[in-house]
Amino acid sequence: MIDNETVLSLPYFHGTSELMTMRKGREVYPEKYEQAVKLHASGMPVKDIAQKLSISYSCAYHWVKGLRKPEEGNVSEFMSLLKTNGPLPIVDVKEKFPKHNELFLISSRRGLPIMRKTLDRKLNDYNTWYFLSGQEQELDKRINQLYDKIKSVKELLK
Repeated sequence: MIDNETVLSLPYFHGTSELMTMRKGREVYPEKYEQAVKLHASGMPVKDIAQKLSISYSCAYHWVKGLRKPEEGNVSEFMSLLKTNGPLPIVDVKEKFPKHNELFLISSRRGLPIMRKTLDRKLNDYNTWYFLSGQEQELDKRINQLYDKIKSVKELLK
């Protein structure tokens, strides 16, 4: 498996023939923040911290002086939700993440293990499910439970 640092540094094309490097996004900031604070505590100058962590001098300065702390990115929160709760249909995701489709596309471009499955049947907000790589069996189990529930409701309505 390719690690996130390798995937995040892969080049991509940005609508032109010009080759650009993909932006890593806010998801890496909490890790770098912890490193910056430790390095500063060990006596490393802010300029060296910024160079070592590939962040701006301003960012490093604000972090080590306690003026600013990075927030978790939406993609990280989305991934945490799926880790905690397992596979989820859109109905359970869209309230907290109204732009869930954008988050999925961003995570795909960054090589993160968020996946999506669309069912053949039209089930409104239960038609599309998000899950993490490795949760396929749990996803199949939940989809089968959904189909069983639909079947039992249809039997009651007869």
